[in-house]
Amino acid sequence: MSLHDLERSGGTAVMKIHFLNVGHGDCTIVELPSGRIMMIDINNSKKLPEEDEKALALAKGVSLYNFRHQARFIKGKFRSWEEYYKSLLVDPADYFKENFPGKSLFRYIQTHPDMDHMSGLHRIFWDEKVDLVNFWDVNHDKTFKESDFDYGPFDYADWEAYENLRKGKGPDGSTLKVLNKFRGWTGEYWTDDNIEILSPTPELIDGCAASGSYNDCSYVLKLTHAGRTVILPGDAEAAAWKSILDEPGEDAIKCDILKASHHGRESGYHKEAVDAMSPEVVICSVGKKPDTDASDEYKSHGAKVLSTRFNGTITVTVWDDGDVWVENQEGERIYTID
Repeated sequence: MSLHDLERSGGTAVMKIHFLNVGHGDCTIVELPSGRIMMIDINNSKKLPEEDEKALALAKGVSLYNFRHQARFIKGKFRSWEEYYKSLLVDPADYFKENFPGKSLFRYIQTHPDMDHMSGLHRIFWDEKVDLVNFWDVNHDKTFKESDFDYGPFDYADWEAYENLRKGKGPDGSTLKVLNKFRGWTGEYWTDDNIEILSPTPELIDGCAASGSYNDCSYVLKLTHAGRTVILPGDAEAAAWKSILDEPGEDAIKCDILKASHHGRESGYHKEAVDAMSPEVVICSVGKKPDTDASDEYKSHGAKVLSTRFNGTITVTVWDDGDVWVENQEGERIYTID
C-alpha cells in the first residue's frame, strides 16, 4: 500500500457509489459525504438465464456445455464458468446487511415504475426490515393487478410494497416522508447532499401516461462531490434527454461518471446528450448483453465502458481531493481519474 493509500484509509468523508451486479436490472447504493446512505432502485436476481450463459460462453470462446462444466481454478478452487458468473450476482438485501450492518437508509429513490427496478422491495423493507426515512417517487398513473404476475419473473408482493411506500406506509406501521418532486425543486432533502434533479418534468410524466411507457419519467439525478460529477439516469430515453438539453442545458450536465441509461441499450443512448456530458467512465448495469447494446457508441465519445456483467459489482469512490477510484467486485482498481 502506498503512502497515498495509507493517508486515504484514515476515514475521510468521501462519496462512494456501489453499482450492484443484479443481472438485468438496477440497484445503486450511495454513501454520501454527510454519512447518509441512499439506494436508487432495486432488483433481486440470483439466477443466470440461459441466454446469459450462452453470451458468456461465446465471449469465452467455448461451447455452452463447456461453459457449464469445464472447471476453472478460480480463487483457490475449481469452479465452472457458470458457477463463477452466478457467484458474481448479488441480492441487494444481503449486500446491504453485509456492508452496512445496523445502518438505515436515509433515502430510497424509485426512478420509475418498472419491475426490474423494484424487484426486492418487499424483501429488503418488510422481510429484512431495513429502516427507511425518505421515499422518492414519480407521480405517475401506472397500475397492476395481482393476476398480471401469474406468469413472468416478478412478484406481486413487490408491487404491493411499492404501493404502500407511495402512500408513506412502511413495514410495521412506520410512516415515511414521501417526495414526488421533479426538475427545478430544491430543499433540505436533496441540496444538503448535493443532489440535483435533472428530470423528469410534468410534461414528460404526462407524455408517459399517454404512451403507457414510463422510461422517460425516470428520475435523472446529478450527484456532485469534490468537483466530480456522476449522472444516474434510470431508463431515460430520447424525450428526456432532449428536455434536459433544452433545460438545464448542455453546460449543466458535464460529468465524470455516467451510468448508462436503460442498461446500456441504444434506446437510452442519446448522442447529443453524451457529447454534452462527456463522461470519462460509463457503467452499464446489465445481465445479458442486449442486441441493441450501445457500448461502441459510448466508446466513440472516448469513454471507458465498464459492465457489471463482467466486473461484478462496481464501486466508484470520489475522494475529497477529486481523485476517483473505480474498483471491481474483487476490490481491484480497474480505472482511476486524477
